[in-house]
Amino acid sequence: MKKSIFLAVAAVAMTACSNDVDLGMKDANKQTADNAIGFEVRNSNMSRGTQGLEATGHYNFGVWAYKDLDPTHAIMANYLVGYFGDNVGYKRSDKQTTYGTEASLVDLKSRWAYEGLGTSEYDHASNSVGEKYYRNTDTDKFYMSNWSVQYLRYWDYSSASTNFYAYAPYIHGSGEEDPLNMNVVTFNNTTHEMTFPAGTIKDGYDDPSKYEYLYAAAKVNVGEYGKDVALTFKHINSKIMITFWEDIAGYSVKMINLREAGTGVTKVGISAAPAKINATTYVYGKLAKSVGATLTFTGTDFIGNPKIESSTFTDPVYYQAGADVSGNEFLTFEAPVADKLATTKDLATQNPDSNDNYSKTVYYGIPKDNTCGLTFHVSFVLTNEQTKETITVKDAKVFVPAANCEWLASHRYIYVFKITKNVTGSTDTPTVINPGDPNVPSKNALYPIVFDNIQVEDWENTIETEHPIN
Repeated sequence: MKKSIFLAVAAVAMTACSNDVDLGMKDANKQTADNAIGFEVRNSNMSRGTQGLEATGHYNFGVWAYKDLDPTHAIMANYLVGYFGDNVGYKRSDKQTTYGTEASLVDLKSRWAYEGLGTSEYDHASNSVGEKYYRNTDTDKFYMSNWSVQYLRYWDYSSASTNFYAYAPYIHGSGEEDPLNMNVVTFNNTTHEMTFPAGTIKDGYDDPSKYEYLYAAAKVNVGEYGKDVALTFKHINSKIMITFWEDIAGYSVKMINLREAGTGVTKVGISAAPAKINATTYVYGKLAKSVGATLTFTGTDFIGNPKIESSTFTDPVYYQAGADVSGNEFLTFEAPVADKLATTKDLATQNPDSNDNYSKTVYYGIPKDNTCGLTFHVSFVLTNEQTKETITVKDAKVFVPAANCEWLASHRYIYVFKITKNVTGSTDTPTVINPGDPNVPSKNALYPIVFDNIQVEDWENTIETEHPIN
């Protein structure tokens, strides 16, 4: 079954300011440190307490900015805005004038800034013990801007408003210095479309800094100039989790992972193979692993209610470019670690962030109009609560239809599984498991021990020999 709720992640306000010089000011006297464009960063849905964007593992985002006075020329065009944290994010240097001296850090409003984060400017090369700053020697270039130099930008008081469009995490393209014509995220201020090229959005597990994608927009009127730009991010991905409970009288149930010997890598664990039903047969479906997308910002001035438009995609909600993958591509979740599962659905679902009935794996799915469901493969151990005898059930399977796999952006889906005595699977040894096999067998794994056809053999005729009495 499926349970969907809005993912609730919140944020602490962050700010930034600077004192470099740029053109476009109505009043030259306002070219001051307080007048540089800075940012505070939030996440949408504030119901679960405050949490900064950096707390989700995101230490950068990309942004475009346009004045209503000049909607053709961007103030910022895919600028990287980075987080200057304690041993994470970006390392401060004298290129970041927004921070002044190290001693003055306690007086700063924000740790989010963009000045000095161009590829030819950011020169932090090595980390001391305990530091996890981005380095200019990192081969994946995850930290890297698409500009060689990033300058401070300033408010233009002759313009009635300025619009900002952002996404996270920042995507570094390939090629020479030409941020407006690279394989990177682009923005069209005429259509208000933000386009992610094919392959830039990838599904993945557990690491939100790489696999959880977000977008934001803000309209700032002239009366708010000089203050930091408040961005509230929403999710592009879906968040997918699984949980279990059991109802087998007299037994406790523990989920198990099957791992390749010596590698520590999950081989089976809990897998979900894409599958369709062809007549009465389960056949392998297709799974999108890497796609592109177009986000259309709509609402008042294309800012008030930014959302993802389905009309621009091959398949709604968003899904543009990138081939589906067949073969043995499937989702893999790590089994819950508890010695026994919950015995009611409520206990199994009451705390998805820490409860032992949940898989610790979080899957950041790519929303699309799925044409196939998922065949889940699970293995577990039954323990007799009286004698502690154990039974291992391997590769029990259940099919979740396509109607329950139509993931939407910014939604969390929790698949809740009940383990009963009618499970499929096998207790045979050895059992060859193919976690990509979509077929769901009808045979039950657990056959109860019963007694029937009770018989009594006839007495054997015995003639005793003579026993004299003495």
